[in-house]
Amino acid sequence: MIGRAKIGLGALLLTGLAIAACSSSDESASADLASGSYANPGDENGTGAGATSTGTTSATWGGGQGGAGQGGSAAQPPVEPAPGSDAGAGGAPACAGLDPSKPVTLYLSSDDSNSMGSPVYARELLKRGIAPAGGLRTYEFLNYYRIAYPAPAAPKLAIFPELAQGAAAGDLDLQIGIRSFDAIHPRRPMTITFVLDTSGSMGNGGLERERAAVKAIASQLAEGDVVSMVLWNTSQAVVLSGHAAIGPNDPTVVGAANALQADGSTDLSSGLVTGYGLAQKHYGAGRLNRVILVSDGGANAGVTDADLIGANSKDADKEGIYLVGIGAGPADGYNDGLMNTVTDKGRGAYVYLDEPAEAARVLGDRFDEVMEVAARGVQVELVMPWYLELQKFSGEQYSENPAEVEPQHLAPSDAMVFDQVLHACDPAVVKTDDTIKITARWQEPMTREKMETSVEVKLGDLISGPKERLAKGKAIVAYAEALKTGAHEALHAAHDLAVAANEGGKDLELGEIAGLIAMHPAY
Repeated sequence: MIGRAKIGLGALLLTGLAIAACSSSDESASADLASGSYANPGDENGTGAGATSTGTTSATWGGGQGGAGQGGSAAQPPVEPAPGSDAGAGGAPACAGLDPSKPVTLYLSSDDSNSMGSPVYARELLKRGIAPAGGLRTYEFLNYYRIAYPAPAAPKLAIFPELAQGAAAGDLDLQIGIRSFDAIHPRRPMTITFVLDTSGSMGNGGLERERAAVKAIASQLAEGDVVSMVLWNTSQAVVLSGHAAIGPNDPTVVGAANALQADGSTDLSSGLVTGYGLAQKHYGAGRLNRVILVSDGGANAGVTDADLIGANSKDADKEGIYLVGIGAGPADGYNDGLMNTVTDKGRGAYVYLDEPAEAARVLGDRFDEVMEVAARGVQVELVMPWYLELQKFSGEQYSENPAEVEPQHLAPSDAMVFDQVLHACDPAVVKTDDTIKITARWQEPMTREKMETSVEVKLGDLISGPKERLAKGKAIVAYAEALKTGAHEALHAAHDLAVAANEGGKDLELGEIAGLIAMHPAY
């Protein structure tokens, strides 16, 4: 999805952190505030009070103090400008034209938190010694590589902001995590419709990954789940229609996966039309209804316009049927742009399989993240002091107008992560007692009940607060951005961040990132 009415969007830099914030209804609020830790899962109605932390904090606002993975250092706070000086509210030349009485209010959106195709697609290319080209989406790297936020109780969401000094004077790195509750088991029953590409191009390695995808999802089936399956190339063949699964690894579904063969041309649009017809025929109210498209993204017969193909998904979205897109590659001939467009319009997950084993990891171990919805239409509001602007942003959209930012769904056991660089028009006007407020609004998926929670924390308390997730967030973002540019210096800087953040070498994901960067031809 292309962002609209974006304000000053620039190339994304490393940003990182995750701090907590605390609900006034939390029994441990006093202890959390005293220790500098904040967490706000919202109250019993899903509406957090947004407690403001107390106390004063020393901080360096001049920038340039934070080392790799350190997130800045504490020092003396800025001195209040003397009366009559050029600095201060309304007096600093750099702040001319800004109204100190009006806070900055922005609305943020990332792609669905369970869309995570880019990093795996890039990983396959890097392992082949190929530099990834354009089109990589930084927010998908933040979705794929996990940043550990604690889960609130269902049906709440929790907000975790973290703040650190940026690399330049007046810059602040802000990372916001919106964490859902963990998946509830046993889950609700599912109606799944597989739409499987069996065109000739899938015979170049994609078919093996496609079989693995179907089998990984089959391993998560429960008795009573309803499964349909259409195979498509130039024509469409309905293999299963309303099949009632007997449980995990249902032999009928596994047998259909084993029988897949590649042949013919590609008519993706007609395959989706047939698949959605089956999904609507077997639609179940109160069930999890999903269309699962597996393809290499080719569309060389029939309707090939991505917007027209995606319209099938958008129409079905109104009926509560979401599209899960699974890219089967191989990467050197894969149409990532088409698959991303189709699944984006389908409002579901987008994953990529660089090898058959990835299917078990992302569709088995992370099944709930890919298939389920914990919070529907999440809207994130950020309110900042008048002197701050959003300079760089890792998400997909932001705007001062909430109508111009499309809310996104959040899966269970998952988090939306926003990384941004804030800039103060003049460091001298920054006050540690000023606050940042973050509000999340969403709907309960089944009842459509409106829910809300918020956090409001002083800048000083944020800057001195815990930054346990800062280093990893900065490393992930730096990695994604370095791949976009392919610049030698950026790759080395990202590698250094990943190594520095991985204290003791215990984080396997950071270890993977460092290793992949070293495979880049320009490293």
